[in-house]
Amino acid sequence: MLLTHEFVPAAELTGFARAALADLPENEFRLKTFLPDLAVDDLQYRFNRGGGGLTKAATYRAWDTEAGITSREGLTQVTGDLPPISRKIPVMEYAALKQRRQEQRITNLILRDTQRIVRETAARVEIARASALVNGRVDLPELKMSVDFGRNKAMAPKATVLWSEVGATPLSDLIAWMREYRKRNGIAPSVIVTSMRVLGVLMTNEEIRGAVYGAAVANSPSYVSQAQLDTVLNAHGLPSISVYDAQVELDVGATSVLPDTHLLMLPGAGVRLGDTLWGTTLESLSADYQIEDGEEPGIVVGTYSTQDPVHLWTRSNAVSLPVLGSPNMAFSATVLSKA
Repeated sequence: MLLTHEFVPAAELTGFARAALADLPENEFRLKTFLPDLAVDDLQYRFNRGGGGLTKAATYRAWDTEAGITSREGLTQVTGDLPPISRKIPVMEYAALKQRRQEQRITNLILRDTQRIVRETAARVEIARASALVNGRVDLPELKMSVDFGRNKAMAPKATVLWSEVGATPLSDLIAWMREYRKRNGIAPSVIVTSMRVLGVLMTNEEIRGAVYGAAVANSPSYVSQAQLDTVLNAHGLPSISVYDAQVELDVGATSVLPDTHLLMLPGAGVRLGDTLWGTTLESLSADYQIEDGEEPGIVVGTYSTQDPVHLWTRSNAVSLPVLGSPNMAFSATVLSKA
């Protein structure tokens, strides 16, 4: 395939694609709130595995005495290549449209297809973000590889009694997990992210209902509202619940981005949990793409022509990976069994 600028120059189409990526509805793929996009002029990722947690405090000293000695945390630097993610789609009825000289319609189809492949790229990156937050690693089954960020096992527990079972104590679990979170990170989580399925179980749980209705629980409604649930959580120093139930289509069909069996505790704004790196593609370095200096990192899109048969393709390329710089601040608990 040969790059062509006949309908939309690659630099212009790339700018359109990046704007479309930035303008995706926040309520659709909102895990970038926790792992925001970061453009890097590189083809590699780097992070330190280990360390983190609480900050050591220095000590005062008497005059004319030696300074106290500190030590470096045990860190292992992990590096690797940012994996490429690409998509292409043929321009429908290109030959017929070209023969009828309907150039504007071809241009419109290219722009429409660009939005499609940008959304599909964003969907795959969102799955990678979810993998980082839930598993403490990014799983890339297409490449048969994983990138492990070294989260402590204490930050990924399983409820002793799953919350759908008789005798489950989710409020007690959450309080204990919050204490462990504070112990390891020095701050409390700012948000609980989970599925509607988990929320529904919490709203009918006996312990939660008892916390809301007290001694009158026997004659109370069989459920609590989300507002009542959040009030109970907040009264114990826990954050409110944010429901995330985005789905995407994979080869196996509709798939939830976050598994509906888990619950996440995450920090709020101002606390750096990690980033979603968008590196520099080889295409952006090609003079054919005419990308301006300093604008190389990020997704790029161009149109390509083939001669046998004559056809036109819209193709995107990016190198991207979510990196969890503070893995212990991404708490992930298994609270339900698979449906």
